[in-house]
Amino acid sequence: MLHKAKIKHMAKTVEIPIKGMTCAACAQAVSRALSRVEGVINAEVNLLTEKAKIEVTDKVDIHRLISIVRATGYDIGQTNLYLQITELDQDTARLIEEKLSKIEGMVDVRTDLVSKNVVLSYIPTIIDEGKILSIIKTLGIKAKKYADTVSAFEEKKKEFEKLKRDLFISFIFALPVFLGSMFHIPFLSDGFVQLLLTTPVQFITGWRFHRLAFTALRHGTANMNSLVSLGTNSAYFYSLVVLLLSPSMPHLYFETSAVIITLILFGRTLEERAKTRTSEAMQKLIQMQPKTALVLRDGKEIEISVNEVIIGDLVLVKQSEKIPVDGVIIEGSCSIDESMITGEPIPIDKTAGDRVTGGTIVLSGVIKIEAKAVGKDSLLSQIIKLIQEAQTGKPPVQRLADKISAIFVPTVLSIAVLTFALWIIAGRELSMALSNAIAVLIIACPCALGLATPTAIMVATGQAASMGILLRNVEKLEEVNKIQILFTDKTGTLTQGKPEVKEVQYFDMPKEEVLKLIGSAEKYSEHPLARAILRHCVREAVLDEPLEFEVIAGGGVSAKVKDSQGIERNILIGSGKLIKKKKIPLPEIAYSDTATTVYASVDGKVEAVFYITDPIREETPETIKELKKMGIEIAILTGDNPLTARAIAEKLGIDHYFAGVLPDEKAKIVRKYRIEERKIVGMIGDGINDAPALAEANIGIAMGTGTDIAIHTADVTLMRGGLKGVPSLIKLSKVTVKTIKENLFWAFIYNVIGIPIAGGLLYLFGGPLLNPMLASLAMSLSSVSVVSNSLRLKKRKV
Repeated sequence: MLHKAKIKHMAKTVEIPIKGMTCAACAQAVSRALSRVEGVINAEVNLLTEKAKIEVTDKVDIHRLISIVRATGYDIGQTNLYLQITELDQDTARLIEEKLSKIEGMVDVRTDLVSKNVVLSYIPTIIDEGKILSIIKTLGIKAKKYADTVSAFEEKKKEFEKLKRDLFISFIFALPVFLGSMFHIPFLSDGFVQLLLTTPVQFITGWRFHRLAFTALRHGTANMNSLVSLGTNSAYFYSLVVLLLSPSMPHLYFETSAVIITLILFGRTLEERAKTRTSEAMQKLIQMQPKTALVLRDGKEIEISVNEVIIGDLVLVKQSEKIPVDGVIIEGSCSIDESMITGEPIPIDKTAGDRVTGGTIVLSGVIKIEAKAVGKDSLLSQIIKLIQEAQTGKPPVQRLADKISAIFVPTVLSIAVLTFALWIIAGRELSMALSNAIAVLIIACPCALGLATPTAIMVATGQAASMGILLRNVEKLEEVNKIQILFTDKTGTLTQGKPEVKEVQYFDMPKEEVLKLIGSAEKYSEHPLARAILRHCVREAVLDEPLEFEVIAGGGVSAKVKDSQGIERNILIGSGKLIKKKKIPLPEIAYSDTATTVYASVDGKVEAVFYITDPIREETPETIKELKKMGIEIAILTGDNPLTARAIAEKLGIDHYFAGVLPDEKAKIVRKYRIEERKIVGMIGDGINDAPALAEANIGIAMGTGTDIAIHTADVTLMRGGLKGVPSLIKLSKVTVKTIKENLFWAFIYNVIGIPIAGGLLYLFGGPLLNPMLASLAMSLSSVSVVSNSLRLKKRKV
């Protein structure tokens, strides 16, 4: 009793929103999975509210519960908070990640040093936005919320303009100090004049370095700003003390302080300008978003801002105009350029009933569309958000750099102190020892280490987007080129996904009655096979609304429909496996050619068998050959019958296929190869039935034409459809990882060579000492070189 009371006292209730559940069976599956977790006392999942109420002990990690939900094939209903931190550096990013990732309810913390953005994913039922912002404030970090990517880029532009202004001011003051010191120009070489000119540079344009250094010090850390602040302050205050105590002393270092800050600002400006080029793909997408829409209200055409369009509005789009919102054509026909979404240059002809996407261009014709998704819910906005979130991720190759960066600055500080001490012990002048120590502080560059990965990732995600490939989980980018076996769904992936009914075998019930019942039952199903059956039925029968309707994931459809006499009939449509499972006898079939067989039963008796074929995509055979040349094993994973699967496999030269498998069986097969066979497994699919397998694979690849749950479960989405994008993705992965490794190598080597030279190593062998001003220029250019190397990704063919 005492033990139970203790558990009760320690128990707490956690509420987690869950996305993607379609029926009671989904809720039960999640509930069962959560209940098995050690420390979970009780788990209740409500389908209507789409929330899981979980009673747990204090020892249960929320992240464990989240991973269980995702492994079941569903996703977490999380909220994203987008922040702009204009002075975000690697150490500030690490501080944010360390502190915020420990907060209960925080799902993910992603920082982007290139865009100066932070994306926080959190569960709103556990933690709210206000608490997150207050925690960031206590860290001494100034963060600004932004509503979308457009305002983020505007903020970035403002910061860049401020950086250029500071550089200009710094240059105006630093130039006379430099000339006075180097060339002993009268008046400008006077110590008090130099003090007057250097002070604004040190404490106004250079204030950003000192403030961030102080923030780091408050949290017991040090960063690049600490090195700059310590180096320039050492030069400034040493010169100030010498000037006040001995005005005639020749060794003043005001020019060192002023010129170092100016050169570092110059390097930062070059770096920021180069970094904007890495996000060109994102900016192009943003520019594709229309600003206005022509809507029909009260019989009048009114031009309004896109943000004012509401769902249900009728929008008129004319020739050569961009479609402002996602919607459905209700009147007219047109030819549309959808290359910005699919990457395909060939225009698509569309007419009433077809869906259109905001940002695409009407090349010819005039259409009237009904708005279905506006603003942040539009496909283009979702793509922009997806790319943005991908750019904040870190592949495993970055882990080594993160570990080294954590100890980098303290190590450099120690080397600088040691340099100073050794030169003093060697009997050299105080000014020389100080100059060498400052050179060590300034030449060290953790910035290059910090930029090595994010700049390459930003260019790579932009390149991928231009090819119709969206990276949802950039952490997987490094693993993509290691895929050993690729499982692929059949319908809509290898094939066109537009199946057609080739023949129907009827039994006892009249043909017209069967078509009426089956067509009515399939009316709201989104599965490609169901749509084929519906298209066939509607040609020969008048359909009714189903009284009841339920999708059986991976199996078929269950419905209740009234027949011509008004009698309610129980309809079950699906594979032979499903029909058998429901204990309904299967009839003898007469169709001899290879086709997908769909059985339709009425009141527990099969009354029709639909034989459906789906043509292979034009590009599939060539893509399969290319993947096999890369050494990747291909296997078909389909819920279709073995005869059809075998025929497709033989036609494409695929050695392995698994047919007639249900969603959980697909996931088990993928898991077996991943865990038991120890292979890097890729999975490509487009339906709800593929979601568990996509989640189970090392790399899940969804079709852009597929269901939302498949897309949200996968790591990569192919907007063009088919396998065509997979070889390009693998090649892009290889060149990106290579670029990151090159960046990290040169960043490491630069410091390994630069720091000893700055400390005076060459001087010991008769060479020159490194002036701190030259050290600051070299440090700035090292970051620029890393960014420039990342930009080479744009020119590499994949």
